[in-house]
Amino acid sequence: MKKPPVNLTPLQKDYAVFLPAISSFYSTYIAKQRLEEFVPKDRIPAGFDRGIEGMNFLNPEEGYFTYKYALYSAGHAQLDLQKSLVQESMIQQRDRNATMILGDSGGYQIGKGVIKFDWQDFEGPKANAVRQQILEWLEVTADWSMMLDVPTWACDHIHSPKTGLKTVEDCLEKTRFNNEYFLKNRLGQTKFLNVLQGWDWESAEDWYNGVKEYSDPAVWGDKAAEGWAFGGANMCKMHITLKRLMTMREDGLLTNKNWIHFLGTAQLDWSCYLTSIQRQIRKHINEEITISFDCASPFIATAHGLVYTNAQHTTKRWSVIMDKAPDNKGLAGSDIPFPFESELGRRMTMGDICHYAPGMLNKIGKEGKTSWDSFSYALMMGHNVYCHIVAVQRAQQLMDIEVAKTQEKIKWQEWRKLNQKDAGSDEYSEWVPRNVLYFNNFVEDLFNTKTKQEAFDMIDKASAFLKSLEGARLRGGNDENAFNKLFAVGEVTRADEIDLENPEDDYLRDLENQLIGK
Repeated sequence: MKKPPVNLTPLQKDYAVFLPAISSFYSTYIAKQRLEEFVPKDRIPAGFDRGIEGMNFLNPEEGYFTYKYALYSAGHAQLDLQKSLVQESMIQQRDRNATMILGDSGGYQIGKGVIKFDWQDFEGPKANAVRQQILEWLEVTADWSMMLDVPTWACDHIHSPKTGLKTVEDCLEKTRFNNEYFLKNRLGQTKFLNVLQGWDWESAEDWYNGVKEYSDPAVWGDKAAEGWAFGGANMCKMHITLKRLMTMREDGLLTNKNWIHFLGTAQLDWSCYLTSIQRQIRKHINEEITISFDCASPFIATAHGLVYTNAQHTTKRWSVIMDKAPDNKGLAGSDIPFPFESELGRRMTMGDICHYAPGMLNKIGKEGKTSWDSFSYALMMGHNVYCHIVAVQRAQQLMDIEVAKTQEKIKWQEWRKLNQKDAGSDEYSEWVPRNVLYFNNFVEDLFNTKTKQEAFDMIDKASAFLKSLEGARLRGGNDENAFNKLFAVGEVTRADEIDLENPEDDYLRDLENQLIGK
């Protein structure tokens, strides 16, 4: 008898929404199993009473757990629409009334060369063919979509020889061309987010002023972008984030803009900061606004052989925890239960993960070092996705509990930087770090300001506090290989989610390429 799905969507309440950035490696298993017995019956865990389809959390009827929201990127997608409908059926054949997909336009992958692009003739027929293909894919695939930005790192010394871009202004100019192409040619089947980039306040301000017209109905009418995507410094430097929002408030560009997405934001504390911001925008400006954030951490972690073991929600540690997953050929065929808690995990044994026994040959006819086959990776990804969603929701729930208890005590003006010996002396909760509580109080006061200048003055006054909230790295910046460097050393077995934000991870891409034959 099938157990009913565990639906995580109602637990969202009015929280900022985490979007798992689904790997095509994962979605391929759902699609291929629908067409054929891609995974043999004797390889599917005995506890999987819904088969492989139960791994599809976008299926509200058949998923072992279900969740309404996700991000899927054109950067790794099948852009041939006829093929996409079959090969990406987890995404394309979902119930549109019960799910929401945000489509990433693949600007990151174009800049990295994963999607081939004619940089020499940027406005020419070959480049336009790529633009049109991405645009059509987004229209068919996604409910909300990012317009095709050219990130500011595309002009740095690493990428400039390939792109030909020399300055941030060059990136902005190319983004403006892409934006105009998208808005002029859009069909209205998806809603668009206007993407903001920039390295610091000055470049972020120039970028905003250069693209804000594409969100202005007075300029673009009903073709204007319906929301925003915060990239670069806008998504990780809180003083810039807040100044940008206050500028948008003054410009009237938060009204009727019903979605704001923060690119590549994985940290649990930021899920709480964004929840506090969303609530204040809904209270003061636009009650229909939704703030979302994404990361590919559950999938990238698996590609590096890591498993989510638990999450810690205390003032000492506020993060998901990942450890080296068991990989032992001696566990092949084992009925030892999978030890880590999730809706997939409780249906698995260690023998389901450690498939290859000593002497067994893999798909290419060789005995490998690992006990994992490719399906082991897919199983672990499903487990990790569940754990990440639950960790984010629990962080937001704990914030609500502790805000209710401490709101009369917390005054952001009393925040002070603590040295090592003072650590823990300014905590108001055993569960929620003080910065989460201070920020909730700060943002309430900020949205009660009447003018942009008053808001900016308040942000500047709190500069030391807001600086302490930073953590998420610039997407695609100089630290893009931090994860690979960290895990180049075999004895390293643990990392917080901040190390897993790279959307262009070589390990994960290798897995995807092996499975889908790119």
